[in-house]
Amino acid sequence: MKIKSPARDDVSIDMGPMIDLVFLLLIFFMVASVVTELEKVEVEIPQSSHAKVPEDTKGRMMLSIDADNQVYVGTQPVELEELKTLIDSELDLNPELRILIRADHRVEYKTCKDLMIACGEVGATDLIYATFEE
Repeated sequence: MKIKSPARDDVSIDMGPMIDLVFLLLIFFMVASVVTELEKVEVEIPQSSHAKVPEDTKGRMMLSIDADNQVYVGTQPVELEELKTLIDSELDLNPELRILIRADHRVEYKTCKDLMIACGEVGATDLIYATFEE
C-alpha cells in the first residue's frame, strides 16, 4: 500500500504580527526608561577613588540633597522634622528599611550630618551615599 502525501504549496510564515510586536516592545521600553529618569532630583554626585558601587540599590528609600542644601524624598522637598515622620512611618511598614542618599558635591557637611542624625533618631541605620568611582 502506497500512501501519497497531499501536494503542498509553498508554506510561508506571516512575519507582520511579529514585527508589530517587536515595535510595540521597543516603544514600551523607550517610554519606560524616560519615566524612570524623571523620578530623580538633579544633583552632581561626587567622585571618589575608594567608592564601592552597591550591589543592590532597589528597594531603598531615595533621599536627595541639592546644591542649595534642600532635602528631597523622591522629588518632593521636605524639612528634617517632616523627614523624620516619613522615615518613621516607612520603618513601621518595613523594619529593615534601607536608605540611599544622593548628595550634590557642593552640599555642606552640616546638612549631611543633620540628615544622618535625623535618620538615626527614628531608627534607620542602613544608609549609603551615592558616589561615582574614579
